[in-house]
Amino acid sequence: MEETAGKRADIFWNSIGLEGRSRAMMKRLEQLMAGLGYRFCRIPPEEATVFYKYWREGFHVVMAVDFDHIKMTPEWHREAVNRVMDFFYHPNGRLADFPEGFAVYHVECLTLLIGGSQQEARRMCSVEKNVWAYLTEERRLLVYENQPGEFFGLRAAIEGEWVKPYQAARRLEIKRLPLSVIAITAINVFAYLILEVLGDTRDGSFIAEHGGMYPEYLIYQHQWWRLLTAMFLHFGLEHLLNNMVIFCCVGSRLERAAGHIRLLLIYVLSGLGGGFLSFLMMAYSGDYAVSAGASGAVFGTIGGLLWAVIRHKGRFEGLTVRGLAFMLALSLYYGFSTMGVDNWCHIGGMATGFVTAAILYHGKVQNC
Repeated sequence: MEETAGKRADIFWNSIGLEGRSRAMMKRLEQLMAGLGYRFCRIPPEEATVFYKYWREGFHVVMAVDFDHIKMTPEWHREAVNRVMDFFYHPNGRLADFPEGFAVYHVECLTLLIGGSQQEARRMCSVEKNVWAYLTEERRLLVYENQPGEFFGLRAAIEGEWVKPYQAARRLEIKRLPLSVIAITAINVFAYLILEVLGDTRDGSFIAEHGGMYPEYLIYQHQWWRLLTAMFLHFGLEHLLNNMVIFCCVGSRLERAAGHIRLLLIYVLSGLGGGFLSFLMMAYSGDYAVSAGASGAVFGTIGGLLWAVIRHKGRFEGLTVRGLAFMLALSLYYGFSTMGVDNWCHIGGMATGFVTAAILYHGKVQNC
């Protein structure tokens, strides 16, 4: 129910502009108050919307004010409250549906400010009594310590109908954002820009000097940290763009399935696995070369996504096992048929990503 309400709220919210939000919220307030048994009453002050409910020889009264369009002062508020209180303490002949001759012994009145800023709301609530504020832009109900914590179930109704569904929807939206993909891409781009300013990123010696993987550094100087730094360095803009475009497309889907932390682990471990296999094959063959780039991690992300598709019975996010396998095969073929490509890094990254995803990700099976 809460997710459905949140979805309805977002559709409603996106359909109107900022200018009309407070007015729209006043309309929604009318519906909410009617559901709680309140009736609408048009009495002075005309700038306010008054709702009332007869209860145990008295009234519960809510005076709603469009705070975006009425910049009321504390003096205006006190005068308005006094008029409302006088009206409901003496409803005979003034309130059409009030039973003639009934006595009124108490009137409970609450002012609800709709819209405005938090600063304006705080200023009003600090000097006035029985005042709440609902911030339309943030969709948050402000109830300060000097104000009543509840008003006969109204706070629970407002938060249940307006606040909590929106907060749940916002949390879901944030959770679904590919935060790890964004962060990893930003690091790669930032590293490229820094090195591009410092020198020539197409020069292998320059890349090796600034963190690229070269077997002799690992064998003789034990600089194993290069396996990590190398995966964030690239030989020129084209190399960077090729890796990041593929990673953003594939990584965002895997992150939605596995989550932020798992995607980050799959990426890093795949980059390390691909770099380590590349180092082993260079050391074995004696054919040394400077290695850098995110391709091992990117292939690992594809391998992780392949596991996610297998986990979801062969179909996930519009992808199939056959389609992903074809994509991997085509990418590997391109690497083997092109000079200067570190194919062992691709293979090591892909295998590491698949295994890491199989260990870390056991998501609920669903048909996508």
